[in-house]
Amino acid sequence: MTNDPSAHRTAPSSPDADRLHDEHTETVDGAVGADVDGNIHVGYWDSAADDRSLNQATDRLTDLVAERLAAAPGHRLLDVGCGTGRPALRIARATGAQVSGVSVSDQDIELARTRAEAAALADRVDFRYADARALPFAAESFDGAWAIESMMHIGDRTAALTEIARTLRPGSPLVITDVLVRSPVTGEAAEIVRRTSRAFQSPALPEPEELRTALDRAGLEVVEFTDIGEHVRRTYQAFADAFADVAPSADDPHYEFFNSTRSLPLFGALPQVGYVFLVARRP
Repeated sequence: MTNDPSAHRTAPSSPDADRLHDEHTETVDGAVGADVDGNIHVGYWDSAADDRSLNQATDRLTDLVAERLAAAPGHRLLDVGCGTGRPALRIARATGAQVSGVSVSDQDIELARTRAEAAALADRVDFRYADARALPFAAESFDGAWAIESMMHIGDRTAALTEIARTLRPGSPLVITDVLVRSPVTGEAAEIVRRTSRAFQSPALPEPEELRTALDRAGLEVVEFTDIGEHVRRTYQAFADAFADVAPSADDPHYEFFNSTRSLPLFGALPQVGYVFLVARRP
């Protein structure tokens, strides 16, 4: 299927990603907290006329993920690359399911656990440090899983997807959303992509065929593979605006990250840059 997700209505694995999150979590969360309230992922707008705020749009993407999971009370879900926990808490609250979130950032885990306690959901939502390529769960433990902007941080995506598939019960869905490079980039566009990838410690942004091949090798069947890039583009300017007042010095460890946010609108405007929304299923 290649339909727009809105029409249905129906990880974190490298030392670099670990370092990035631990260095930036508190700074990023504080810089954009008022705008995204714990969500550090793209927002989804239905159309040009959609007047959702960035915070509402990021929740909208989470809700589209939740719809595809089709979870219910008694189900157990896995969040691969849980960040600071808002999507896991939102999906647990909406579905009644139990959620386990994993991250390679100790700071992310600490903040996520604090949020779970504050939301009175710590009995149903747990967070732990774990590599997506070596998950601390038994085979066939989960009724569904999702990974929001986690694949971009993983070098060996086939290994991670194979491990996620191992933890899924037969017939269970895996929902992935992530930045996508639709077609080869050259010249200035390639430099913008390279700079953005380096800032976010992505070894290489996913490409369509690479993702499909990795899913196939992991033994997962693709149910839906949609490029929703046009629905998320506003995010890049919104994040650049949110970071506009953050001005670290050149010797600050956050310098490259925040300096690169100034070019996020250029990155988001590249026609070669999309955003994948895919649903796969363990047979």
